Amino acid sequence: MPYVDIDIEIYEFIRSCSKSEIKELIEELIENDHLPKDVINTKGDVKKEMSRKTNSELVFAQKLDKLKEKYFSLSQEEELSLNNIFNKYI
Repeated sequence: MPYVDIDIEIYEFIRSCSKSEIKELIEELIENDHLPKDVINTKGDVKKEMSRKTNSELVFAQKLDKLKEKYFSLSQEEELSLNNIFNKYI
């Protein structure tokens, strides 16, 4: 793929995007871990208001999301440890 260098201000780029292009941009940012997954609602639309979470809460939620993807990689001991935590708080 050829490399193209374009000098454009980010606000100019965003202002030129349609709503569907903005949504696509947000989905790409989520996919590449630049935004939390909860910026999109259950219908797939961008939420108008975000909950006011601290940075540590956001990082914690992102770690949990990544952990969900590793279920089959967990040892029995790790799974047991997680179950103990779940049983304590859930």
